[in-house]
Amino acid sequence: MEINTISQVSPIQTSGVAKTQTPAQVTKEFGSFLSDAINQVNQAQVESAKLGDMFAAGQIDNIDQVMVAGVKATNMLQMTLQVRNKVIESYQEIMRMSI
Repeated sequence: MEINTISQVSPIQTSGVAKTQTPAQVTKEFGSFLSDAINQVNQAQVESAKLGDMFAAGQIDNIDQVMVAGVKATNMLQMTLQVRNKVIESYQEIMRMSI
């Protein structure tokens, strides 16, 4: 089992001419980023469940591998929920602002 790292996120480019993007492009990129992140969380949950089932069936004996996959999936889900909560909180704060 291979553990994905945060280093897969591309670094911000600070050299050269600043690239301007339209709000639609930024929204599309952000939506794509969120979609990919949710897919990774789902994949971790599926992998954890698969390893748990394999361990229960006696197909694998390494409980460490099962526990690491479970903790990884739980942490990813908790982080996703916290990001969701912050997004909702930010949206609600924006909606409370007077113009």
